[in-house]
Amino acid sequence: MLFACNKEANKITPTPEPTPTPDIFSSIYQTSNSGIADNFINDIEILGNIVKIATNNGLSIFDGNNWSVLNTTNAGLPSNKINCIQSNGTTTWIGTDNGLVNYTNGITTIYNTSNSPLPANKIRALTLSISGKLWIGTFSGGGLASFDGSNWQVFTPSNSDLPNNSVSVIKENTNGDLWIGTGSGISVFDGNNFTNYNPGNSNLPNPFVFDITFDNTITWVATNGGLTKIDGSSWYTYNMQNSGLPLNLLRSVAIKSSTEVFVGMSGQGIAQFNPTTSEWVHFNFSNSNLPNNYINKITVDFSNKAWIATENGIAIY
Repeated sequence: MLFACNKEANKITPTPEPTPTPDIFSSIYQTSNSGIADNFINDIEILGNIVKIATNNGLSIFDGNNWSVLNTTNAGLPSNKINCIQSNGTTTWIGTDNGLVNYTNGITTIYNTSNSPLPANKIRALTLSISGKLWIGTFSGGGLASFDGSNWQVFTPSNSDLPNNSVSVIKENTNGDLWIGTGSGISVFDGNNFTNYNPGNSNLPNPFVFDITFDNTITWVATNGGLTKIDGSSWYTYNMQNSGLPLNLLRSVAIKSSTEVFVGMSGQGIAQFNPTTSEWVHFNFSNSNLPNNYINKITVDFSNKAWIATENGIAIY
């Protein structure tokens, strides 16, 4: 009787070692390696060497060496969910999910719908104008408000031409005009009148506007339909269909230099755009050490470093 014998051993293919992602970002700050209060970051403000960070668990302050936190326990904040911040001298204005806070020299003053004309307690955007007024944008239902320390003004679609009660961003240009991002497009307020831009009367690609920034004569707008460049009467939108932008859902835009426009996306990390060459570079969780693909804010400091607020910590580029 003959027997067949297979003398060849079964080959086992070794599992390849995972390729490490390059350290594109010079520093990552998370609760595991710093004194930051929470990894979910909503806003970053940088003044000199002081960085103030709005998190879902309080306001973190970093001076380059030391960390501190303001929260409901040690500062009497009405909520630990901090959405936005705006500082002026020794005063820090804090927009929370349960009211507006003035924090000055360790003293907390809270403004809400019960003790002031503030139209809603959920604060989404803050900016201090050249005139010294604080402008306040609320989530859906409240609209736009201003406060000069004594007097309040409230603007809604029912008493003005503001197109929507949901205000996501307020930025003042060099002319003193406020550019307001809403759920119904852009509204430009000159102190007397609102001029509105939406997909129906302009080349704005989407009514949901999340961020606005200025670069000399150019206005950059981050929308749910891509990145819109406004240069005088000329409008152009970069999106997934006509450029290297990997996702149209933008949440932040920041200018690093004349050849570096950074955009933060909701689900695809950040993209760096060179307007001169039209080149795009894309960084995400898979191809870099970016800690998360959901970007809420990008802030550039005085040394030209970009601080990127993600939903899992801060990355610095």
